[in-house]
Amino acid sequence: MNCGNNQVFWAFALDLYAVPGAQNALLTVQDAHGGDVMAVLWALAASAEGRRLSQSDIAAYSDATTAAAQAAIDCRLVRRRLKSGPEAAYKAAKADELAAERAVAASAPDPFEAGTPSPDHVNELAAFNLALFLDALTPPVLPTLRKTLIGLPTAQKA
Repeated sequence: MNCGNNQVFWAFALDLYAVPGAQNALLTVQDAHGGDVMAVLWALAASAEGRRLSQSDIAAYSDATTAAAQAAIDCRLVRRRLKSGPEAAYKAAKADELAAERAVAASAPDPFEAGTPSPDHVNELAAFNLALFLDALTPPVLPTLRKTLIGLPTAQKA
């Protein structure tokens, strides 16, 4: 179940992506490790809400977002091919990629209700929740990158 097409999660994701250092860390997870930026943002959103995720929550996320995530990957490939092409084509491809990422957010279970409530500190939850996604990546995500992701300021949802 998602929260009204996950508009709150989408706003959270955009705000967190704009934090200095976040874009670089998230794109490193994506480009160097084959990770899903929206999955990382989803895990961090759950952490910010004080939620501890489980493997079944990760499976629910993956099942719900598979089609939209593949569309985002396809759009990203087109955008990258057009990077040195006509500016208008590149901008259109970039807009399509952003729309596809928004579709991932809209497809995802509500991260603010996923998992179970936990009294753990947000950084402990972020480390735990992120590990559910990051531990499956190859090559392994280095501890310094994990620390950067865990340290991103994750204010409570709007």
